[in-house]
Amino acid sequence: MTVSAVSPSAVDGARAAEAAQPARGEARYEQLVDRFVAPAATQEQRDQAYDLVAGVEADGQVTDEALAQQGAQAIADNRTIPVQVAQVAPLVAPGTALGPFESADAAAIEMMNYSNPLSIEANLENGGLVFSNADGQFFVSTPMQGTLAGFDPSQVPQPDGMTLEACYHGHADYSKADGTRTDKAGDEFNSDHFSEQDKRVADGGYWGPVIYVSTPSGDFRKYDSATREDTVIQQGTRDQAAEPAPSRPPGIMIPV
Repeated sequence: MTVSAVSPSAVDGARAAEAAQPARGEARYEQLVDRFVAPAATQEQRDQAYDLVAGVEADGQVTDEALAQQGAQAIADNRTIPVQVAQVAPLVAPGTALGPFESADAAAIEMMNYSNPLSIEANLENGGLVFSNADGQFFVSTPMQGTLAGFDPSQVPQPDGMTLEACYHGHADYSKADGTRTDKAGDEFNSDHFSEQDKRVADGGYWGPVIYVSTPSGDFRKYDSATREDTVIQQGTRDQAAEPAPSRPPGIMIPV
């Protein structure tokens, strides 16, 4: 016969602590956590996301559609849980800041992977802003729509307590001046490159010192006003033909 070295009070305390932990395991909530939360998230972050989703039904059950939409918004608004942008962005309000990311480039690339196909499909520019917080983490807003020839970043909400770092936008599809779709050779906007207006926006620091663009070719470009370097940060796969000559007007709008 053995005697436990653990006192009854310690056992009772452990049981009480276990009981205080929220019960998790509801399949509907788990499925949304798997869908919304980035694979790199910690278990603690996943548990937090689960609790946020569960909280949507604190006052009663809602439809699966409402649970997904409100759960995605709750996770996004929390801003401590890394998300799968392509899953969360369609369900939250346009201009919602998603993150955290380790760098501005990572944030912009992840969002442009989502926003560029939308820009091409609609044949309209779209875009948003990149922010940082006091902890050195980066966030990027979900895309807001522009026109065939430009995007206005002033429509994007800027979260309190965050620093504006950059702007990103999509250059729609290859088009004639009247908006008729064409191929790369017939494009009248030089859509695979920054416009001079785009670069002036970054040089002036209107929406941060850096600007990103996603293009019909699938290339993602970055222009840094500090170095005046224009670089491809992600290579596209769409067939690339001859370079068109005209410069794309007007691009990102400068506030007046």
